[in-house]
Amino acid sequence: MVDRGRWNHPPQRVFPAGARAMTPEGNGHVTDTNILSLLEPAALLDPHPIYRRWKEQSTVLWDSDIEAWLVTGYDEAFTALRDIENFCQDWRRIGVDTPPSLLSLQTLDPPDHTRIRHLMLEGFKAADPQILERTVQDTLDELLAAVEGEKTFDFVAKVAEPLTLRAVTQLLGVPEPDKDWFVPLSNTIVDGMDSSLRPECYEPGVEARAKLTELAGEWLKSPLPDGFAAHVVKRAPSAGVDHEVLLNSLRVVLQAGFQTASRFLVTGLLTLLRIPSENRVPVDTDQAVNELVRFAGPVHVESRACVQDTVLGEQKIRKGEIVSMFLGAANRDARVFEDPESLRWDRTPNRHLGFGRGPHACLGAQVAVQVARSTFGTIGRRYPNARLVSEPVPRPNVTEHGMHSLQISFRDDLP
Repeated sequence: MVDRGRWNHPPQRVFPAGARAMTPEGNGHVTDTNILSLLEPAALLDPHPIYRRWKEQSTVLWDSDIEAWLVTGYDEAFTALRDIENFCQDWRRIGVDTPPSLLSLQTLDPPDHTRIRHLMLEGFKAADPQILERTVQDTLDELLAAVEGEKTFDFVAKVAEPLTLRAVTQLLGVPEPDKDWFVPLSNTIVDGMDSSLRPECYEPGVEARAKLTELAGEWLKSPLPDGFAAHVVKRAPSAGVDHEVLLNSLRVVLQAGFQTASRFLVTGLLTLLRIPSENRVPVDTDQAVNELVRFAGPVHVESRACVQDTVLGEQKIRKGEIVSMFLGAANRDARVFEDPESLRWDRTPNRHLGFGRGPHACLGAQVAVQVARSTFGTIGRRYPNARLVSEPVPRPNVTEHGMHSLQISFRDDLP
């Protein structure tokens, strides 16, 4: 999950509705990148040819359509993610009015962010990792047993989504919501992150957030079992965390933990199934999972706003301009990763940006790795001949990639 102070926190939308960046003057890169091509089905499945074309022009490239800087270089993205003095996650620092309902672990900067981040870190420590591990494996065994005899099944709906919803609610120590109610709302929030490319998705995304925050408020009306949510609710007043920020942040943990983890199970498994079965290995170590995150992680964009004039990748970035880091591109930067277009299960070091960096780096990265390790390792060992039955149907999301469906089969007695 990505701080993300949660499992995985979905990144800021590429360009915040209501804010306008200033058009740079004389920087030599006022360029039409054809960014909307990222919404085409082929690019949703593989955006890297587009990323490479951008990188050939500049690792920090101005886009005239959405009026933002597109960052594809690793060093440049790493710098912007860590530099909280020059680049902010809290849009109020550049004068954008942000309603209290949107203030959370995901959108605040230090020092407000530090208080809620430390509180959420305490919550992770209060959760029992052994119970979570057993829950993940038991649920996975149950879900796989239900589908292994089918000719074909949708891995998204039958395994990835129910598994991660069970895992994140177990982590939080809260009741599991109805999947058919929760998943569409959660997907609507992810759609809203692409509001610069699809403006019609912004307001529904805000409304969906409000509904999940209401759900978090319902949790607090009854005693909670010992664990993550119970701990942070009890400690919030003494930690100086505002009640609304607490509810919004619990919503972020639920939403981000579910979305990024479930989408990674899908993008990761798709990558593995494209490898000939005789060349596959079970991805059952932290090292192997992190290489899959680098190569096929679902989070492709995180954005920041420039707080004061600065320089990034030899480009002058002015106060008020938006900088969007394309993490998928940065994670295949040949200046940092040897043979970046190949999966190398023993890659060391692996300083990928799939879990972010800096103050908003993922607090629950190890939990996300644990869920993926259990899932990919179990499938790899039990079903070495698992196969893709048809081409996946991608969701129209640039910020956080995902699939409507992934039809696969575990049976090797069928053509």
